[in-house]
Amino acid sequence: APVFLSDRDKIIAGLTAFAAMAGSGLAAFAVEQGGTVTVVEILRRATGTSSVAEVFEALTVQAAAMGWTAMLPAAAVCTALQLAPVCNGIVMAMGMGLIFGTQKGIALMSFSAVSSSVCCLLSARYLGKGLLAGGIQSAPPVFKAVADGLGDGEKKGRALVLVALVRLSPVIPFVWSNYLFGLTSVPVLPYTIGTAIGTLPGLSVFVSAGVLGKGVLDGSIQLPPALLAAGVAATVSVLVILSRISQAELDKMSKRNDESV
Repeated sequence: APVFLSDRDKIIAGLTAFAAMAGSGLAAFAVEQGGTVTVVEILRRATGTSSVAEVFEALTVQAAAMGWTAMLPAAAVCTALQLAPVCNGIVMAMGMGLIFGTQKGIALMSFSAVSSSVCCLLSARYLGKGLLAGGIQSAPPVFKAVADGLGDGEKKGRALVLVALVRLSPVIPFVWSNYLFGLTSVPVLPYTIGTAIGTLPGLSVFVSAGVLGKGVLDGSIQLPPALLAAGVAATVSVLVILSRISQAELDKMSKRNDESV
């Protein structure tokens, strides 16, 4: 028999779910920041430097000496670091921009984001389905709606768009969503293309920020403070607009999904 909750019970359930999501989000954030510090410290000791600036300077010199071949180990490391939430993706993207420049940095980060996401999806789908079976149930409502949409045979053609929207939305963490997607029936090819498209705007911004930051610091780029501030504000505004559009579409799907239940 169906169970009907009072308004009070619904409020308590909602607050409980929000608290659980906020707690897990804070825990994941703490782990990610701690992992980032650990990675930087390992690089500092490996390069024999005494500061973060010297670490990136040493890596930049080494990458310049190696040429294109330096991208191979960098891509492998960036991919590995995104198999679990152990390193801040924004810091990683800015670092790759600082070391490799705009074009190489974006190509490297895009490749590592897509390759790591596919590895996570396949791992969850074929190796960890038993361990992660409750993942969809504990996911945010927007992801449940996406999962239902991907499982509907009539909506298979929308898989690429749905994946891209999730990548643009700030609600679901990147690494976590990779494993959750593995519990759905999304085809690998649309998932791969959707990930590449959805992550490109953010990666481009953060890699370019690394390049710009390096140029301003070493004096090779001279920008009036007002112009620099305007550029940053415009870039952030575009990302916010994209995120809101994406989130609005996902919320609509979530509401339709609730109404059909």
